[in-house]
Amino acid sequence: MSSEIEKLQQSNNELREIINNSWDGIGIIDENSKFIYINNAFSPILGYPKEEILKNHFYIFMYDEFKEPFLNLIKSTLNDKYSNTLELTCKRKDGKNVYLYVTLSAMLNQKYFVINAIDITKQKSDDMILNEYVISAHFDLNGNYINVSDAFLYITSYSKENIIGKTYDSILAKNNNIIEFNEIKKAISAQNYFSHKVAFVKKDSSLLWVDAKIQPVHNKYGDTVGYTALMFDITQELLLRDKNITLSNEVSSAKSEIQQKDKILAEQTKLAVMAETLQLISHEWRQPLNIISIKAQKMELDLSFGNDISQEEMIENLLQIKQKADELSQTIEEFQSFIKLKDSKVLTSPKEIITKAVTIFSNSSDTHNIDFIKDIKSDIQISTYKNELATILVNILTNAKEAILRNNIKNGVIKLKEYVLNNNLVFEISDNGGGIQEDIMDKIFEPYFSTKDEKHGVGLGLYSCKIVVETHLNGSIEAKNHSSGATIKISLPI
Repeated sequence: MSSEIEKLQQSNNELREIINNSWDGIGIIDENSKFIYINNAFSPILGYPKEEILKNHFYIFMYDEFKEPFLNLIKSTLNDKYSNTLELTCKRKDGKNVYLYVTLSAMLNQKYFVINAIDITKQKSDDMILNEYVISAHFDLNGNYINVSDAFLYITSYSKENIIGKTYDSILAKNNNIIEFNEIKKAISAQNYFSHKVAFVKKDSSLLWVDAKIQPVHNKYGDTVGYTALMFDITQELLLRDKNITLSNEVSSAKSEIQQKDKILAEQTKLAVMAETLQLISHEWRQPLNIISIKAQKMELDLSFGNDISQEEMIENLLQIKQKADELSQTIEEFQSFIKLKDSKVLTSPKEIITKAVTIFSNSSDTHNIDFIKDIKSDIQISTYKNELATILVNILTNAKEAILRNNIKNGVIKLKEYVLNNNLVFEISDNGGGIQEDIMDKIFEPYFSTKDEKHGVGLGLYSCKIVVETHLNGSIEAKNHSSGATIKISLPI
């Protein structure tokens, strides 16, 4: 019996260590927000010593406009366990602002509440950058504007009062083929996004043409609560297309303008990719973090208040915490591998890249019955990420091999072709594995989309290839079918 008590005490100490070492602020408050307990993270988050925080109510550290909403949140948490989150701003001891995402959970006696405070200051800073430089708009479920970025207001010369609350088509050009918002919602529900070109009427009555991509916005339960549109200004491209430029100086000026515009679009695309990646990491972390926090808090509170908890339940909870911690670690590795390249640029040739990729690919025993054809046309020297580019080729070659094996192709053939076209280095990998289904062709480069069994892939292979090619190599990657299989084409500027 004493050994079991010792194990429980040891587990209790380990759980306290997990909570105390969490990067999130975890604590217990009463119905007036007076702190009863806090972990170690609350001190660096708020900038005050732990002893000083415990002497105060939580709302003391908040700006005035958040105090009443937070106290109301405490009351509402008793009646509605799903409406228990709030974003608020506190003032640190050093005078700086800290932005927090707070979650409340009522304890069994309903006199005390578990509080989980996540520091989202960096996320807010990133949001401010996106707000200033990326043209975007946000809609409710009925297609009414609920917010627009400062970049949108700057380029259209409107104020928020001119737009917020109005319908999606209120500032669109009337001669434009306006698509009803209900039709857009149907398209989004079918493929999770909607792309189209549309013209806005700016405040000075001129037109702003944009290439817009509209995506759904979900709450933490997966429900669609609105829509966000990311837009890229294509006005000048369309105007240049329609003009008949005859003089050489006009041609030179137009080319310079297009190059500058392409550079801006590329930077905006990188910002959009960064935002998408941050959102994915946040989404992939939130659920396991919540599970770890809830499991740890429940066990600590049960033990603290003398509630019975079996050894089997304790072990099961600890195993679940370990599993979720491993998932978080795996998520870090997956995204770190293509957000920050470990490789550095070196002077190399296409032949060296292909040789390295083929050597790695050929080590697999199931490639022996597949004919492999290399077609290397150029002999140039380029400065690029040799190892990363070879890894991308191996990834695509492996997908081609698996398509051949999966479809039981008897005379499997993979062809790797390299050539230079229009000052671009091009790699083409083709196979006779049956091709890609047309209904998923536009999804294969999306994150977490996979045609493989869950144990064989999580859907980040082609997505990571796309991110590295577009963001780090300034190139493009595309897929298409041919008569007997599929071709993946990578184009990189020399």
